[in-house]
Amino acid sequence: MRKIALSLGLAAACATSIVAMAPAAVASESVAQAACFTLWDTHGYEGGSRTFSSNDSNFADNNWSNGRASNNAANAAKNRCGFRVHMYDGTGYAGQAYSIQGNSNDSDFGNNAFSNKASSLNGF
Repeated sequence: MRKIALSLGLAAACATSIVAMAPAAVASESVAQAACFTLWDTHGYEGGSRTFSSNDSNFADNNWSNGRASNNAANAAKNRCGFRVHMYDGTGYAGQAYSIQGNSNDSDFGNNAFSNKASSLNGF
């Protein structure tokens, strides 16, 4: 009887530990997914990059990771979001648009006539 009680107590302690750890894992996953759309200034995912986690209506104040201005300078993207992201050649989500499906990549905007045009993006 004592072994059964000890076993049940140990099982309860293990279950509590597992439950206590689960929310932390979920929280870190949602943080990692939040910044899920990345642009690069050069085709083939070369050069400077910038990752987005929300809409951006004006790239004028943005810089690539290499310090260069990112407005009208994007040439590749990786969309790790589960939804479509839309880029526009004008600020405020205006002008010609180019959308990238969720969970997809485009290594060269030139084949979509959108090289060096992105000035804003939304879809978050």
